[in-house]
Amino acid sequence: MEKKIIVFKNDRLGDLIHGVAAINNILINNKNKKVIVFLSKISEKFSFLFKKKNTSVKVLNYHLSLAEKAKIFFYFLTNKIEKVYILSPKNFYFFLPLFFYKVKFYGICVNGLQNYKRPNTLLRKLLYKYVINDREAKGKRDSIQMLQLKLTNEEVNDNDSNYFHLDIPKSEKIKQHLPSNYMLIHFKKQIGKKLGWRIQELDIILKYLTKFYKNVVLIKDIEKDELNLILRKKYKTLDLDNGIFYNNNSDILFLDNVEGHDLYNVIKFARKVIAFHGTITSIAFLNKVPVLDLFYCNIQSQKDYHSHKNAFYEFKPKYQGYDFIIPSKNLDKTMKKMKFALKNN
Repeated sequence: MEKKIIVFKNDRLGDLIHGVAAINNILINNKNKKVIVFLSKISEKFSFLFKKKNTSVKVLNYHLSLAEKAKIFFYFLTNKIEKVYILSPKNFYFFLPLFFYKVKFYGICVNGLQNYKRPNTLLRKLLYKYVINDREAKGKRDSIQMLQLKLTNEEVNDNDSNYFHLDIPKSEKIKQHLPSNYMLIHFKKQIGKKLGWRIQELDIILKYLTKFYKNVVLIKDIEKDELNLILRKKYKTLDLDNGIFYNNNSDILFLDNVEGHDLYNVIKFARKVIAFHGTITSIAFLNKVPVLDLFYCNIQSQKDYHSHKNAFYEFKPKYQGYDFIIPSKNLDKTMKKMKFALKNN
C-alpha cells in the first residue's frame, strides 16, 4: 500500500490562502508521493489551487462533526500514512499522535493569553516538529504564513520555484466584459455598516477612485441580499450566475455573484486591489497584486488593542506594493488616507 502525506487545512478561505505557500512546499517535497489535502466546505471552490497529479482533495466541515472525527480515525487505521501536517490547529488533530505514534506529525501550535496553549505541552511532545503562533507576544512576530513556511520547509530546490505557477484561463464572460486595465474594490457590507458607509458613501468612494483609474470594478460578498439589486440598478453589471450583462450608463462595473476561478482571475489581473482585510487581500497577496488593505479596528479597551495588533502581525503580508490604512467613520479622512497608495498608479 502506497504511503500518503496528509495536510489538514479545513479553514476559512482567507486562512487557506495564507497556507498556500506552505502547502506548495509539501507538494514540492513529495512530488513522488500521494498527498491528500483536507479543505473545508467554505474553501472547497478553491481546490484548484492544489490541482496536481499526485494530489487529491477531501472536504470537511470547518467545525468537525463527531461522524467526521470517526471517519478521519478510520482513514488513519486503513491507510499507510507517512506524514501529517496540521496547518489548521484544531484540537482533535493533536490527539491523533497518541494512537498513530509511527506517523510523523508536523503542527502549528497556538499560545494565547492567560497561558492558553493548543495543544497542551504533553501533546506537543508527540509532534515530530512544530512551530508556535504566539498570540500573547507583545511585539512584532512571524506572520502565520511565515510560521507555516518554517514548518514545511525541507530543503526546497530553487529549480522547483515555478511548480505552483497557476495560469487559469479566464471564462468567456470575464474576457468579454472585464476591462484590461482596472482597479478592483471589494465592499464588505458588515464592516461598511459598522463604519456608517451606506450606498451613498460607497458611491462617493467609487467616484473618487475614478480620478486615479479610468476603469473601476466593484465586487461584494457572495451572499445575495437587497444590495445586489441596488448595485445592479446603479452600475453596469455582469451577473456571473446567469451570464446576463446590464449595460447601465455608468463608469463602474459591478461583478455580481463572482466566485471560484472567476474571483481568482478578477483579483489576479487587477492593477490594484482595495478591500477590507480578509480573503480578497489574501488572494491579491498570493499573486503579488498591489493592494490597499483597509484594516478595520474597533478599539474600546486595552484588550481590543492587543487583539487587533496581534491580528495585524499574524496576517500582514510582506511584499512590495502592499499598503494599509485604518478606515474611520469620517469618510473624508479615510479618502485622504487612501490617496498616498492611489497616487502611484
